[in-house]
Amino acid sequence: MYEQPPPADSVALTALTAWLDLSLGRCLLRRTGSPAAGVPGWSVSARDVLTRLGFAAAPEPGNRESGNDAAERLAAADDLIIRTRAALPAALTRVAAEFTLSDTELRLLCLVLAPELDGRYGTAVAVLQDDMSRRRPGLTLLAELIRQPALTAWDLRCTAAARMLGIGLLRPAAPAGTSAVDAGLAPSPAVVALLTYPSASDVARAAAAIGARHLPPVAGAEPSGEEAALAARLRPGTVLRLIDAGPWFHRVAAAAGVPLIDGDLATVEPGPDRADAVTDWTVLGRLIGSGVSVRHAGPAEHAALTRAAGTVRILAVDTGITAELLRAPLVTINQRAHWWTSAAARADAGLSAAGIRRLATTALVEPEQMAWALSTVDPGAAETVLAQVQRAARDLTRAALPAGVQQVEPAYDWDDIVLPAALEDLLKGIAAHVLHAGRVLHEWGFAGRLPYGNGVVALFSGPSGTGKTMAAQIIAGDLGVDLFHVDLSRTISKYIGETEKNLDAVFDAAERAGAVLLFDEADALFGKRTEVKDAHDRHANVEVAYLLQRMESFRGLAILTTNAKQNIDGAFVRRLRFVADFTMPTAADRRGIWRKAFPDDAPIDAGLNLDPLANRLPIPGGSIQNIALHAAFQAAANDGRIDADAISTAARRELHKIGMLNAERDLKP
Repeated sequence: MYEQPPPADSVALTALTAWLDLSLGRCLLRRTGSPAAGVPGWSVSARDVLTRLGFAAAPEPGNRESGNDAAERLAAADDLIIRTRAALPAALTRVAAEFTLSDTELRLLCLVLAPELDGRYGTAVAVLQDDMSRRRPGLTLLAELIRQPALTAWDLRCTAAARMLGIGLLRPAAPAGTSAVDAGLAPSPAVVALLTYPSASDVARAAAAIGARHLPPVAGAEPSGEEAALAARLRPGTVLRLIDAGPWFHRVAAAAGVPLIDGDLATVEPGPDRADAVTDWTVLGRLIGSGVSVRHAGPAEHAALTRAAGTVRILAVDTGITAELLRAPLVTINQRAHWWTSAAARADAGLSAAGIRRLATTALVEPEQMAWALSTVDPGAAETVLAQVQRAARDLTRAALPAGVQQVEPAYDWDDIVLPAALEDLLKGIAAHVLHAGRVLHEWGFAGRLPYGNGVVALFSGPSGTGKTMAAQIIAGDLGVDLFHVDLSRTISKYIGETEKNLDAVFDAAERAGAVLLFDEADALFGKRTEVKDAHDRHANVEVAYLLQRMESFRGLAILTTNAKQNIDGAFVRRLRFVADFTMPTAADRRGIWRKAFPDDAPIDAGLNLDPLANRLPIPGGSIQNIALHAAFQAAANDGRIDADAISTAARRELHKIGMLNAERDLKP
C-alpha cells in the first residue's frame, strides 16, 4: 500500500537536481571549452546555461569548476542517486522498485524528467541539441549524458528506452518527421504527478492531475451482502468487465481493501490521448498499490488495456477487452433501508421506521450520498424531515432525461380529487404495494412467487377527463417522488430498433431516479399483437415483445392510462397488478368536483349556486376544471367576480369543444 514518504524527501529532490546540474553541465563543458555569451533576448549560449547551472562562466583547467572536477563530483552524486539510491526522492524510489529499473533505466528516467523539474534544464537540453524548440532530450543526447562506454543512441533505443516506453514510464514527444533516435522523450504524467504530490494525502491531487479520481474506502459506504460476497472473490491481478458500472463497484473494491483510480475516457479527446490516459492511470495505480477502473473504453484502447491487465491489483472496465463479467448486484429494499438507518443514526435525523421504509423505496441514492441528503435538513422548515430528505434525494438523482420524457413534480393530493370510495381505496393500495415491497417480497418471501417481476404495473382506463392522469400525480406525490410522463409520439420510431432503444432509456432513467412512469394513451404502445403480414407487422410485434420483457424487469411503479382498455394486449393485462376503471362521475361526485374546482382565493360571487349545473351536466371532472378556469379568466378580464354569467359562458364553450351541443339547453334556468 502507498505510504507517507520520509520528511527528508525535499532534501532528496535537491540532491537529484544537483545530479542533473552536474550531468548537463559536464556535457556542456566537454563540448565547449570556453564558450561565448549569447545575445540577451535573442539567443542562449552554452556559457549562459553553464552560469545558470552554477558553473563558472569560463572555467580554466585546474580550476574548481574544471571538467575533471565536475566529473568527480558527478561520480559521487551518481553513487547517491543511481547506484545506492540513498538520496533518490521517495516517489522515484517507488517507481524504480515497482518497475525494477536498472541503473541505466533510472538515469534515463531522471534525465527525461529534468525539463519537468526546472526550466533551466529544458534550456540546457535545447542548447545541447542546437535547437531551442527541442526542449526534451532525444536518444542521441541521452546516450551522451548517460556516459556508458560504447552506448549508442540506437543501443539505448532498443534496450532501456524500448522497455520504458513499453511499460508507460516514457512516451514520444516530438513533431512528426523527427528521426527515431532524435525524437524527444517525455516522462509519464503519472510519475510527474506523484513527484509533484508525493504524500499519501496528496494522492487525490495526483490522480486529478492525470484526469482520474482516487476512490479510497469511505465511511458510510458499507457494502451489501452480495457486494461483500463479490469482494471475497477478488484476487490480485483480477481483470473484470463490469455490467452496469457504478458506485457499487467502489464499495466492492473497498470491501476487498483495494482503493481505485477511476478514469472515464468519455472526458478524453478521441485519438492517441485516450490510450495514453489508460497507461497513465495504470502507472499511477501500480505506484500507489490501487486498482484501476476504466469507463467508456473502445477498440483503440484495447492494446493499452491488455498491457495493463495483471499489472495492477484489479483492472475493471465496462468495455474494451474480454474479461470475467461482473454484474451489478441487486440492492434490495431491506439493504437500502439498512443504509438509510445507519446514515440517519450518524446524522441524528430522528427518522421513524416508517420514514426509513419510505426512503428505502423512493430515495434511490447511493449510501455515500445519504449523508449529504440528511445534512440538508432544516429543523425550522415547514416541511417534515422526511419530505426534505426526499427532495434532496430527488435533486441528487436528477439528470438529463431521454427524448419524449417530461418530469412532472406532483402538485395534487388526495383532497384534490373526487372519486368513488372503492376506487380511491384501490388507488391508495398502489402506494402501499410500493412502500411495503421490502417486507412482503423479501422478508416474507413473496418475491419468488411473482412470475412477472417485482415491479408494480397499474392500468387506469376510462373516458377522458375522469382523473386518470391526476390520480397518477397524486400517487407519485404520496410516495414523494417525481412523475415521468412519457410522450409516445417521440418514443415510437419507424426505424427498426429505435423504439426499443428509446424505451430502454426511459425505463433506465425512471429506475435511477426512483420516479413513477406514466404512459398516457398506452394502447398506442401496448396494443394487441397482430398476424404477421408484412415487415411492419413483424417489427410492431417485436416492439411489443420487448416491452413485455422490459416491463417485467422494471423495479419501480409504471402506470398506463387508456380510453380503450379492450385494445390492450392480453399479455400485458396478465402482468398488471392493478386495473382501475375510471367512470363518468355521478351527480353527487360532480357537486364535489365543482366545489373543488375553484381555489380558496378565487373571487366567487356570493349568490353562485353550482348544484344545478352538477345535476344537469353529465361531464367529466376535466371539463369542469376547464369551465372554472375559463370563467375565472372572463371575470378577470371584466374586473369582476366569478358569477353565473361567467360560468354559463365558459360552460357553453366547453360543451361545444367536447361535442355536447345538445347539452346546452341544460344551461337554461
